[in-house]
Amino acid sequence: MDRRPADERSVISLAYAWASQIIVVAAEMVVPGLIGLWIDQRLGTLVLFAVVGFALGITLAIVHLLRMTSANSQVRKPSDRKQQQK
Repeated sequence: MDRRPADERSVISLAYAWASQIIVVAAEMVVPGLIGLWIDQRLGTLVLFAVVGFALGITLAIVHLLRMTSANSQVRKPSDRKQQQK
């Protein structure tokens, strides 16, 4: 099985990197909904913009999570494998 080389950063550095990514994804989910709530209060609507905001936020967060996971699990090209075997 071909594995990527180990990350050279310290364990604390890796933990901070993952924590910041998780916080960003959580904010992407919540902030559009809160903005929608604020717009609802300004316009006097019930929860129209809040629902739209939370739906948009969840969609953005899912797209971000998919991009993060695909970036972390990229398979090496066959040419890279040949160079490592030499």
